[in-house]
Amino acid sequence: MAAEEVLALVEADRRAFHAAPRPEGRRDPNGWDLAELDRTLAAVEDGEMVGVGRIYSFDLVVPGGARVPVGGVSWIGVIPTHRRRGILSAIMRRQIADATERGEPMLVLTASEGGIYRRYGYGVATWSTAVSLDATRSEFLREVETGGRLRLVDEAEAAEKLPMIYEGARVQQVGSLSRPDEWWACELFDLPIDANADSGARFYVLHESATGEPDGYVAYAVDGTWQHGNPQKAARVRDMAALDPGVRARLWRYVCDLDLVTRVESFTTPVDDPLRWLLVDSRQLSRSCTNDWLWVRLLDVSAALAARRYAAEGRLTFEVVDHLHTDLAGRYLLEGGPEGAACVRTDRDPDLVLGVQELGAAYLGGVGFSTLARAGLVDEATPGSLALADLMFASSPLPYCGTWF
Repeated sequence: MAAEEVLALVEADRRAFHAAPRPEGRRDPNGWDLAELDRTLAAVEDGEMVGVGRIYSFDLVVPGGARVPVGGVSWIGVIPTHRRRGILSAIMRRQIADATERGEPMLVLTASEGGIYRRYGYGVATWSTAVSLDATRSEFLREVETGGRLRLVDEAEAAEKLPMIYEGARVQQVGSLSRPDEWWACELFDLPIDANADSGARFYVLHESATGEPDGYVAYAVDGTWQHGNPQKAARVRDMAALDPGVRARLWRYVCDLDLVTRVESFTTPVDDPLRWLLVDSRQLSRSCTNDWLWVRLLDVSAALAARRYAAEGRLTFEVVDHLHTDLAGRYLLEGGPEGAACVRTDRDPDLVLGVQELGAAYLGGVGFSTLARAGLVDEATPGSLALADLMFASSPLPYCGTWF
């Protein structure tokens, strides 16, 4: 796609999601809009863009710490007048072909609707929970001491240091994605702010170690009002990363201790985040929802399974069913453990039979094969293979992706 076509792409995407045209003051395409135009698709009828889709190039942290190149599917949309004509399917098939040609063993996406993407071979690999905490009743069981300090910084310093902290922290988190420069500029630092400081004013706080090295941050907004002279304000955590669990706990303590704030909220938090266990009264932390986040679509089973490490030594043969990308379907022998893995095609009898969606869902360790089997989605051909698969693929902490795209 040419750069001069991007404005039409943006507006087609907004129409697909029932959003108003971008305001005149913000109509110039930004860096995120212009990224990777060679991986950007549009369906056109009579000179009008009626469907769009694009891929961003990321890498994904998998169990064992390897960073595997993946294609991040985004901007999938068809305008309302052209739905149910096969446009979405054509875009999805083209993206699978594109990523396969580039040698990416997986595609990933975050879904606007949960019922669409299984048909294209995607499985839910990570989950995210939105939490809310009564800040006035958020006492911790133990005082958090890190030996470091907190600094409130401006956007310029945040733009310089947050990406470095995130990159250092994400290697410890299976399921995390790389974030290109455009992501930071257009996703975290380009949120609209009302002129009223009480309506979503943004703040960035760095944690620095005892030696002065940045090792954690929290980005948040504060909004709300006053009722009868009393503050009714919420601190909304937008992003948080830390190199150490103690630093993360200190950042949570900071937002809970903000003056005039009565609630702390986060729209995306790991489902096994230890925050609940830090609290004297864990009932004060509520989960408003838990939703699917990162979906994985395997394109090269051998490469994907060989790239990660396994919690226990074992050998399994998978029979993978894939009705869309039929070249991928077949049987695969996996031999792996904590030190390495190999995976090849085989004619051995299968131990487990499953769809590519289920293998994608279990790939990062976010769900056990036995759980999928109880849902009728995996067949155990060899007794004991479900238990072995659960042991091998287990991941702790659970996989989590805090990047939206």
